Amino acid sequence: MNKNLVFLIIAVISAALMCLPWPYIFPVFIIIFGFFIGVFLSMHKQEKLKDYIFLSGVFIMAFLTRIIAAFLLYNFVFLLNGNGLLGDGQPYAENGYKILRMWLIGIHDIDYISNYLISDISNASGTVGSYDFWNAIVYYFAGVNPMSLILINCLAGSLTAVIVFFITEQVFSKKAARYASVLTAFWPSLFFWSVQNLKEPISVFLIVVLIWSALQLKIQFRFYLIALFIAFSFAVKEFRSLLFFAFFAISIPLSFLLSLWKTRKAEFIFFIILVLFLIFMFFTVLKAYLLKILPFGSLSMLDWISEMRSYRAYGGSAFLENWKFTNPADVGVFLPIALLIAWLAPFPWEISSMIQIMAMPEMLLYYILLPAMFSGWYFIMKYKMKEGGAIIAYIFVMMLIFAFIEGNVGTLFRHRSMVLPFIFILIGAGLSFKTGKEKTP
Repeated sequence: MNKNLVFLIIAVISAALMCLPWPYIFPVFIIIFGFFIGVFLSMHKQEKLKDYIFLSGVFIMAFLTRIIAAFLLYNFVFLLNGNGLLGDGQPYAENGYKILRMWLIGIHDIDYISNYLISDISNASGTVGSYDFWNAIVYYFAGVNPMSLILINCLAGSLTAVIVFFITEQVFSKKAARYASVLTAFWPSLFFWSVQNLKEPISVFLIVVLIWSALQLKIQFRFYLIALFIAFSFAVKEFRSLLFFAFFAISIPLSFLLSLWKTRKAEFIFFIILVLFLIFMFFTVLKAYLLKILPFGSLSMLDWISEMRSYRAYGGSAFLENWKFTNPADVGVFLPIALLIAWLAPFPWEISSMIQIMAMPEMLLYYILLPAMFSGWYFIMKYKMKEGGAIIAYIFVMMLIFAFIEGNVGTLFRHRSMVLPFIFILIGAGLSFKTGKEKTP
């Protein structure tokens, strides 16, 4: 393309942006930036050009469809409730605006702001977290426009598919990477969460990049990878402290333990003891953290788990809400049932709302793809424990946590999005076995 023409196009776009009010400039900037990333992905060395053109196409289609869906959903909801935001997206935005106003009048103490908003009877969520402050930060720099937050989520959701491609390519193959990236880009629930003002798209993107950087550091030592790993570790801790502790306190030691399984039996036994200790410490730290925000005092671990589940098991889609843990045997009976629910709910025979009806096609497809996931899991356990052990460990740990602390199918369904991209990595491998000539990818 002629350089003068490119310069003219850039100048016209810049002039048009300058004519817009500031709160509307940032959404346009995000859209332009996203498409720039898509074009950049297609510009690669000749030997990998075909793969990167595919990846660029997936990213651009994922980003474009999300933008269209986000604008349609926002305007449709705006006609219904006057603010354009669904569910938790509305209190996040309202709290973000209140935090911004407090910042602008000179109140910067985070604890004071949090306590004030928690006690505010107009606070629909009843809690204040990092994502509320994220809303305030975006409003501070981009102006008070919820579409800025939504479009950032659209970009994060689309970029997650790109990082999943890189992880799957490293652990399995290019063919498996294509399957995994497409599933991540267009899976209905991941798509739906990413066109709203919810914390899941950002949280998923952060943990995916964190695990990718950890896998890259196993291959090559680079300072930028260390910086990326540290930066995203802090970000994950702020956005989802549960993910942070699950990854560092359990998933990493467990993945190392799995890698010793076939090679060093003595070290394997030692690390079993260490991992069990770390799991105990993890739940102790988790309990101490949650006691700050939950309305029950110092209890024994079993009583605490019972209260935790009762506190979260509410509404028409609550499950096992009356289960009480009086002894370790109760935990042994509860765990297989809860794990089954964590993996497979909502079930087709338990449809009780319009949301669950909408989720059924996705769940049926999910059930169909589960054998492919087990195929990918088997391949990692047999051939790629060193490269993919962290993925297996992360999935297992998060499902175990969901089994214990989730008590509502709707909340579980949304929180499972933090595991889905890694499940798709295994599914991509399994599908590449079934459709390819090779026995392994």
